[in-house]
Amino acid sequence: MTALLLQGARVIDPTGPVDEVADVLIDDGRVRQVGPSLVPPPGGECVDLRGTMVIPALVDLHAHVMAGLGDFCVEADSIGVDLGVPVVVDGGTSGVSTFDICRRAVIDHPLVRTRVLAFMDPNRIYLATGDFICHKLEIANDLRNLDVEALAAAVERNADVVVGFKVRACHVGDPLHSPFLAAALEVADARPVMVHLGRFPHTPTITPAALLDALRPGDIITHAFRGAGGLLGPDGRPTPQLREAVARGVLLDMGHSATDFRFSEARRLMDHGYRPFTASTDLNVFNVGGPVFSYLENLTKLLALGCTLPEVVEVATTNPARAIGWDGRLGSVAPGCPAELSVISLSDEGPVPVSDGVEPLMAPGAVVPVGCVRDGVWIPARRPASFASAGPTWGVGSGGPVG
Repeated sequence: MTALLLQGARVIDPTGPVDEVADVLIDDGRVRQVGPSLVPPPGGECVDLRGTMVIPALVDLHAHVMAGLGDFCVEADSIGVDLGVPVVVDGGTSGVSTFDICRRAVIDHPLVRTRVLAFMDPNRIYLATGDFICHKLEIANDLRNLDVEALAAAVERNADVVVGFKVRACHVGDPLHSPFLAAALEVADARPVMVHLGRFPHTPTITPAALLDALRPGDIITHAFRGAGGLLGPDGRPTPQLREAVARGVLLDMGHSATDFRFSEARRLMDHGYRPFTASTDLNVFNVGGPVFSYLENLTKLLALGCTLPEVVEVATTNPARAIGWDGRLGSVAPGCPAELSVISLSDEGPVPVSDGVEPLMAPGAVVPVGCVRDGVWIPARRPASFASAGPTWGVGSGGPVG
């Protein structure tokens, strides 16, 4: 493997913490040195990155990239390494029975350069589709679709890539108990369970209070900043269940989707001290053309909400690595760590508009991808479309389903 020297960037590593202009020397797939004026390796590759920032690998904690399973997914590389995002976690596109073929077709495919990890849906059959077919046919809430032994076996068989479970917490008559969430919690062990906050057509879900009460430290609420999610009470204050859940270590994830993130709700929760721990996109074919666009656009939206750049870097890199138990393998630029890095810049064209799909805001600048290091190899990035470049590309009814 050719050695690689990243020269002259601002290195931001929340685990240090480090925030300084330095070179980064990479060899044999690992970071070897970080410091000023490092000597270029003989025969190695040098990339001049002055004016940019080297950060740990961007990790999108919730997207849909099992392309070919249903009609919901985008190609992993198109939202991953092509945009400077080395790691994408699929957010429960597949259930147990289809996961192995998804692994062959996407995760292990030799042409997919992005590292794809996955949350698995606990049902035997689940696939995310635009028409919610698993909910329309009511198999998402059918106990005959649940096999705890098969679930445990699938996780063991795929333990190197399954980082946890993505649960649509349907119930079968008791609005305070979801057998599907219970099965995931039974099998999960130390892995996190990501739960979908919000409703689905055709199949009922347990109440937000019951959902919060069931979660363990390290479990994740995606779509946590959606409007009318039940995390704020009628008085506009955080519910007791939210306060207790976060106090014991439950994590709040953006999970933007087409309709599941609202600036107004984010401001209200952040004003009470409840900030996004992670900033996932829920990218799929129905929102990649807007209002989500890309993981980088999500990070620009955090800047618009008043987060500092170092805070955004931590939310986008170190925090998702911790959330899936991959700290040590991801989330750092320290010498000895695997060379999974991203390079970004902050646009200097002045304030830029962003939108949650309803409300526009102005961000001080746009987070722009420059490239990434994936398994020690430099991959330059393209600049994605954004609200600033494309405007409101969606209309009433065009947002598509949520995942």
